[in-house]
Amino acid sequence: MGVRVRRETKLIRVYSDLVAKLNEISNREGVPFMEYVNSALEQVVRAHRLGRSIKEVVDSYERMLIQREAGLVMAPLEALNKIVERFYPGEGDLLEGIWREAGLWYGKYLSIKIRDGEPLEVFRDMLKDSGWGIREINLERRGDRKLLKCFSLTLSLENTRLLMNFIEGVMEALGYKVLERNCLRGVIEIEFRDESNKK
Repeated sequence: MGVRVRRETKLIRVYSDLVAKLNEISNREGVPFMEYVNSALEQVVRAHRLGRSIKEVVDSYERMLIQREAGLVMAPLEALNKIVERFYPGEGDLLEGIWREAGLWYGKYLSIKIRDGEPLEVFRDMLKDSGWGIREINLERRGDRKLLKCFSLTLSLENTRLLMNFIEGVMEALGYKVLERNCLRGVIEIEFRDESNKK
């Protein structure tokens, strides 16, 4: 039988309303309060070791749940590339239309699902989390306009075009009008304006 090492404890100042919430949760889960709080703090340390804050980890998990509920699935990029290479030359317009329509649906879903925060900013973060290999994504404000820039080292030109159509569909569903679009292999730039208040 192993000997349990007793760890030193310290008192820390915590907001009383937060303590009450944590106590309620630990009781509901049947875990002693001190054990529950220590476990939560260990996860903060674990997130830090990964180079992330606990907020970033929880936000990422929340976005993953939204994607799962929306029916997004993980597929090997190589398999998608082969399908796109096979059908894009003759059916490019059809494929782009399908991706745009999927973006419209997803944008409507996000507008209903996202209550805290700006849906477009949540979508930007979802693109970062996606399996598209996006190295950089920026959302710049330019007066009444916005500019979305995506950069990936792994996207083919065809997949870049499909992703651009998906993004445009999402933005349209969120009430934005696309003003200008540019795309090269792995690079997407879309300038748009919020039209939601003009309806």
